[in-house]
Amino acid sequence: METPGISAPSVPAATEQDEHVRTRLLNAAVRVFDRKGYAAASVREVAEMAGVTKPAVYYHFGSKEGLLLAILHQAERQLSHTLEQADLRPGSARERIVALCEDVYALFGQHVPLARVAHAVFLGPPDGAPPFDVTVFEVKFRRSIERMVEAGIASGEFLPVATEDVALGVMAMLELCNERQLHPAFEPVGPGVVRRLISLFFDGVMNAPRG
Repeated sequence: METPGISAPSVPAATEQDEHVRTRLLNAAVRVFDRKGYAAASVREVAEMAGVTKPAVYYHFGSKEGLLLAILHQAERQLSHTLEQADLRPGSARERIVALCEDVYALFGQHVPLARVAHAVFLGPPDGAPPFDVTVFEVKFRRSIERMVEAGIASGEFLPVATEDVALGVMAMLELCNERQLHPAFEPVGPGVVRRLISLFFDGVMNAPRG
């Protein structure tokens, strides 16, 4: 019999427990893959880092390969969400592009270990990891910038320049800033520098052609 006024402790549903374990495994895998490299890391190390048993890894992800793919797909979803929010942001094309670069810089900084893992997969031997098209990050970001540039050209804000060239220029500067977050030997530039670099670039783009 329950004491009046005192509620019984709630027990998380099995699905909630599963999701909690899954998240812990993903976070643990990012740390282990970042520290040891994907090829050298073991399922046992990931499970121990997450505080669960090895069968939990196989239950949620099937294999070490499935775990890495889940990490990369999660990163893709996070970037997609950021890009979708940028598409809804009001303001001029320049303002929206600068704000998007700041958002991506911040997202990169929040997930540096994950970014290092993705870079290692992209730059490592092709037979060292399960197939995943890492270029999807670049493609999605580039297309988002190109859409904003197209809107700027249509409104007369930008000169009729090649949208791909503008997107590549913006991406090159942002990539440089992001890469300085990957290794402790480099001092991060900070979001203020990101804004200044992109603004300098657009000052050149927006000037009238010289004779």
